[in-house]
This record gives sequence, structure tokens and C-alpha cells, in this order.
Amino acid sequence: MSEDSIENSPEPSPRKPSKRPPGLAALAIIVALAALAVAAWSVWHLHRFAHDELAARQHDAATIAALQSQLAAGDEQSRAGDHRIGKLESGLDDLRAGTQGLDRRIANLETAYTNLSGQQQSAQDTVLLNDAEMLLRTGAQRYELFHDTSGALKAYSQAIEVLAQVQNPAYAPVRAGATTERDALAAVAPPSRQSALDTLSALRGKVASLPLASEAIAASASTAPPKPGFWSRVGNAFSGIVKVSRDNGKAAPLTDARFARQSLALDLAQAQEALLAFDDAIYRAALQRADATLAAQFDGNDAGVKDASAQITNLLAQHGGGPAPKLGGALAQLQSLRANRPATSAPAPASTAGGARR
Repeated sequence: MSEDSIENSPEPSPRKPSKRPPGLAALAIIVALAALAVAAWSVWHLHRFAHDELAARQHDAATIAALQSQLAAGDEQSRAGDHRIGKLESGLDDLRAGTQGLDRRIANLETAYTNLSGQQQSAQDTVLLNDAEMLLRTGAQRYELFHDTSGALKAYSQAIEVLAQVQNPAYAPVRAGATTERDALAAVAPPSRQSALDTLSALRGKVASLPLASEAIAASASTAPPKPGFWSRVGNAFSGIVKVSRDNGKAAPLTDARFARQSLALDLAQAQEALLAFDDAIYRAALQRADATLAAQFDGNDAGVKDASAQITNLLAQHGGGPAPKLGGALAQLQSLRANRPATSAPAPASTAGGARR
């Protein structure tokens, strides 16, 4: 179709508006208002969300900036710390080298101290062993020469105390031997020499007061024998040229009872002298003569005479003694050990001491 035909065609007639009810228009207005309110609330909520988002981004940006500044400061401090650590490491290297030098010096000092301690210990043990040897020799000689049991016991006790201070265990057998010899001396030692001297002095003081035997006994003892014949006088004359008698420690009969006190006092004085001279044989012989004189010439029924006899018997029992101890074994053992062994044990190595210290 051409344009002329289109223009000449009849136009459609307009439609007549239909009549709408009034309630539907009000509902449409309400819906429109509600949609408008929802749209306004959405726009307000979106604007608020955008504002909060912007504030959060600004806060995050400020936090990131602060963290970046802190990180930069931390990096700076880290570099400064690395620099200080480097300096400390170099200082530690110097200290380590100095410590190694000090360790070597300390090891040298420990070695020197160990050597000095060993020498000091050796010198101390040498002095102690010299003292012990002198005391053992003194104790043995006092008993052998003077029978001084108490002095020998004292010397052996001191020697045992000195040997106890020696640190070398090789000399322990010497101490055991000295203890054995000391015990043997103690077994034969009298209870108290001073007590025996006091008893003898008291007996000498009582001699003058002791009563002699009765006159009848003295008269019978002093009665002259009958006059001998010719041949008896010849035999007595020849027997008087050489006369051998044996008393076996008994007192010889006295020609006069008046000399009994002097004889008893002399025997007691001789016993004192023998005891002071450590002569046990003469001491016992003098006591036996004094006991025999007391029994023969004095009144045996008197209490003082009985008491004196009991005291003399007690003195004889105290000095009865046993077999003589054999001394000198500990001294010989000590001399042998000193000739074959060092005075002290070898000191500990310095390396061991240093290792234990570290």
C-alpha cells in the first residue's frame, strides 16, 4: 500500500473511558503510598549503611596507617636490635676467648695446688711418721732397759694417736701392730706404781708400832744350844771356812729379836728403791723377805701385823705379772714400709679435678 492510501484510510474512533469504582482508586493510592514509604525507608537504610561503611573504611584506613607506622618502627627497632646483637656476639666471642684462657689458667692453678697439697701432705705424714717411730722406739727401750711398763704404755698410746693422723692407708697395719703391743703391755702392767710407793711408805711408818713376838717364843728362839763336844767343835771350825747357804727369798733367823724392826724397815726401803728403779726382781725379793720377817719375828695375832702382812701379800699379787710382751714388731714394720713405700699416696690428676669442677 502506498502512503496516500494509508493517509486516506478512516481513523479509528476513540474508546470511551470505563467508569472505575472509587474503592479501587483508594486502594491504589494506599499501595502507592506504601511503596513510596518502602522505597524511602530503603533509601534511608542504604544511605545509613553507606555512611557506616564509609566510617568503617576510614577507621580501617587509620588502623592500617597506624599499623604501618608501628611496623616501620618495629623494623627500625629490629635493625637496631640486629646491630646490637652483632655487637653482643662480637663481645661474646671476646668473652669466650677470655673464658678459655681463664680455664687454662685455672687448670694450671689446680695442677699447682694439687702438687702443693701433695707435697704438704707428704711433709706432714713424714713428720708424723718420724714422731711415731720415735715414740715406738722409746716405749720399747723403756720397757727393755728399765721395765717401765707405765712409761712404755704412755709412749705406745701416743704413737697410736700419731699413726691415726697419717692419711696414707698403707700404714694402717703398723697402727694395728702397735695396738696389739700396747694391749700386751697393759696385760702385764701393775695397777699403780704410785699407789705401791704410798703403801710401802705407810708400812715403813707403822714398823715401829708393830708388836714383836711373845717373850716365850723369843726366849725359845734365843736359847743357847747345848755345849758341843770336841768333834763337833772341829766340824764347826772346818765348816766355818767355806759356808754356802740358800735363803730362797726367806729371811734368815735373827740372833736378836730387837733387830727385827730395823730389818723389816730396811727390806721395805729396798722394795721402794727397786720399785723406783723399775727392778721387779729385787722388788719382789725384798717384799718376800719383809713378809718372812713379819711372820717370824712379829706377833701374828695382832691386827696391825695382820694388816701389814695382807698389804705386802697384795703388793706381791699386783706385781705377779705374766709373760713378758714381745715389743718392736710395729717399729720394724714401720721402718720397712718407710723404706719401700712413698710417704703419701699419689695426688689426683689435674684433668680429673678440672672435669669434676666443670
